[in-house]
Amino acid sequence: MFTIENLNGEYVGGLNLNSIDEKNGTFSLGVQVDRDHRGKGYGTRAINILLKYAF
Repeated sequence: MFTIENLNGEYVGGLNLNSIDEKNGTFSLGVQVDRDHRGKGYGTRAINILLKYAF
């Protein structure tokens, strides 16, 4: 589980990796962004960072 924070260090959501299969190189991910922070790119940026981390 990873936390998504804005530049002020405020919690805006979270994401996690699920069903990691190292043999086949697959996984699923879940993203949750608090309602007040949706539409500001936090989820998209967090997914991009997580994909770089995962691969």
